[in-house]
Amino acid sequence: MFCLIVANTALAKGGPKLEPGASRIRQLVEELRTQLGIPNAIRVTVVGENQYAFSVQPLDKAKKEFLICIDSVFLRELDDEELRAAIAHELGHVWVFTHHPYLHTESLANQIALRAVSQESLTKVYQKLARHHRLLSADLDPF
Repeated sequence: MFCLIVANTALAKGGPKLEPGASRIRQLVEELRTQLGIPNAIRVTVVGENQYAFSVQPLDKAKKEFLICIDSVFLRELDDEELRAAIAHELGHVWVFTHHPYLHTESLANQIALRAVSQESLTKVYQKLARHHRLLSADLDPF
């Protein structure tokens, strides 16, 4: 399994050399984190397979640090605008986790993301996500 860890800028100093493309992901995370007013540390990992394509989870009980996990195949399907939208959506989840944890919905995460990206770019991500999941389902179909 391929795995790439992309830490936020403060965490990455003195860290290991990152794979190509990691600096762009880190840059987008930092830009969007600042734009959305999220003070929490964000780490990103790119894995060989993530059933959700993109997901986020807290790394500690205090929810001071979060991990965004990205499916490497789905990542290759996204252009820069779509990558930005997908990261904004996941950061929308972080915002919800830290502000309204009992109101956690996809819709609310999208509302937060729309503070930083266009609805059109989010729509493109959802279209590619639907296609990605159909392709995965077709691979799993034994008939």
